Amino acid sequence: MNTGLMNLLVLMILGIVYMFGFTKLQQRFFAKFSNPTKNQAVLIVFVSSLLMAGINLYHIADLTNQAFTFFMGNNQVSNAITYAIGYFTGMWIFSLLFFRLSYLIVGRLTHEDEDVELTKNNLELAWTHAIIIIVLAFIIAPALINIAASFIPYPTIPSV
Repeated sequence: MNTGLMNLLVLMILGIVYMFGFTKLQQRFFAKFSNPTKNQAVLIVFVSSLLMAGINLYHIADLTNQAFTFFMGNNQVSNAITYAIGYFTGMWIFSLLFFRLSYLIVGRLTHEDEDVELTKNNLELAWTHAIIIIVLAFIIAPALINIAASFIPYPTIPSV
C-alpha cells in the first residue's frame, strides 16, 4: 500500500475514533443538565468542548503525519502505527483533562455555581467558559506538540 494512502487512512480512522469517543464522553458529562433537553448555555459549553478537542486533534494530526512519514521512510511500520495511536490517545486524554480542569477553574473564578448557572441557562457564563477554553486550546496545543515532537527519534546532525 502507498505510504501516503496508509497515512491518510490511519489519520482518518484515529480522527473519527478520537472525536466520536470524546463526543460520547462529553454527552454523558452534560447529561446531568438535561431536563428533558439541553438548554442554550449547556449547548454552548458542550460545543466549545468539542471545538477545543478539534483544535487539539488538528495539531496532533499534523505531528502524527510527520512522524508517520518519518517512520515509514525508515521502514518502521510498527513505530509509525505505535506513535500514531500513542499521540492520538495522549491528546484525547489531555483534551478530556483540559476540559475538566477548565470547568473546575471557571467554576472557582466565578461567584456562581457553574452547574446551577448552566442549568438556569446563564449565557454569559457559558460564553465566558467557551471563549476561555477555545483560546487556551489555541495557546496550549502548539506548546504541547513541541513536547510530543521531542519523542520522535529524528537523526541529529553533528555540530562542527
